[in-house]
Amino acid sequence: MDVYVCEDDVVAALGPLTIARPACDLSIGGGSLVELLGHFGRVHRVLRPFLRDYLATLDGTRVPHWGGPSEPVPAPLIRSRHGETVLLVNARLVPSRPNLIALRTLVEAGQRGVVLAGETVAAAILHRDASAANTDAQLLDQLAAGSLPLAVVAAEAGLPRIEALLTLLNSPGDLLDAHEESLEEMLAAAIDSGRYVEPRPGLYLEKVSAKELVPRVDDFVSIRGGPVLIDAAAEIGPFCCLDGPLRIGRHTKVHPRSWLGPGTVVGHDCRLGGEISASVIEPFSNKAHAGFLGHSHLGSWVNLGAGTITGNLKYSYGTVRLQDHDGGVTDSGRQFFGCLVGDFSKTGIQTTLPCGGLIGPAATVEGRVASPVAPFAAVIAGLPTGTRATVEQVATALRRMMARRGIAFHEADRALLIALAE
Repeated sequence: MDVYVCEDDVVAALGPLTIARPACDLSIGGGSLVELLGHFGRVHRVLRPFLRDYLATLDGTRVPHWGGPSEPVPAPLIRSRHGETVLLVNARLVPSRPNLIALRTLVEAGQRGVVLAGETVAAAILHRDASAANTDAQLLDQLAAGSLPLAVVAAEAGLPRIEALLTLLNSPGDLLDAHEESLEEMLAAAIDSGRYVEPRPGLYLEKVSAKELVPRVDDFVSIRGGPVLIDAAAEIGPFCCLDGPLRIGRHTKVHPRSWLGPGTVVGHDCRLGGEISASVIEPFSNKAHAGFLGHSHLGSWVNLGAGTITGNLKYSYGTVRLQDHDGGVTDSGRQFFGCLVGDFSKTGIQTTLPCGGLIGPAATVEGRVASPVAPFAAVIAGLPTGTRATVEQVATALRRMMARRGIAFHEADRALLIALAE
């Protein structure tokens, strides 16, 4: 079946992590929404124009900068007795086990209808057949072209309401909340899939046939709690402490004497060191040296310099407040809140990031950083306040960083940076 995952205007309220990537490609719990929806069929992203152009220019020649699939592998086609069933999903849907079960129930029932989360369309089922008079098919064509938002499609299709519970992301703090709430169940589902073996209690290694892809975990690694999932070709150096629930992606390296705490999920092709706790690190990013990262979420192609430290708990032990670029303050409702760091951003050595820090994509910061930090901002000693990095400066650094991972810089990457800067 076809699955359309659609962004809406609220995506912008989720903070810096959704500026340079689709909301559905954020890692939350055990994976992204796009990966989860791949279980239902062929996934089509309905995105903001500059992201749609980015994927079209890449044209499948390389993974997107966020490291996820360009087009997930489709599952067998599922049809209802009324025609082809099409699933529409809000891109802010939390990729959790309860949401997965609710979507599967909708698909198996095959009835046209819409599920609301409050007043917002969370998901919908339409039917498409070969009839030229099929209204659903006409609306789907407009949806796919980006000319009709999901809410309008659901309204014009006259869909009856289906009672089901689906949860959406609404604020930056929701990214951390959803990750913590869904992680254990999603890791349990991964283990139940049969993809992992348990060589010692609490440690699960991905099954691979090629010897060079077998995960390597040094004998002098402590596994405390569980589960700890290690994907193919990952390397864990000696004298590391791994506290589950925890997942480490393919080709990621954890340097000796590192401590990865509970609630941490790391994407593929990352470099890790020092202390990391309750954090998400998207693919291709580095936190390779001493320092502390806690209750945070890093985008892709982020590099934290040696000694970078995030605050994640206030002196008063109160809830962390988030400040926006207009001076407004919002209470996150969270006692532990580190930083959200957008794609392509960098920190200098000995940088300190505040509780509730919001760092925009392609920013470069050092020293004691105040939040929020605008995209492309250069907060560096000696530079005037308000200095911005140029597209060429960011592109040059990105090209060099990609080369270290054996990935070619694409003209689509430059066009994306131009769109972000504008």
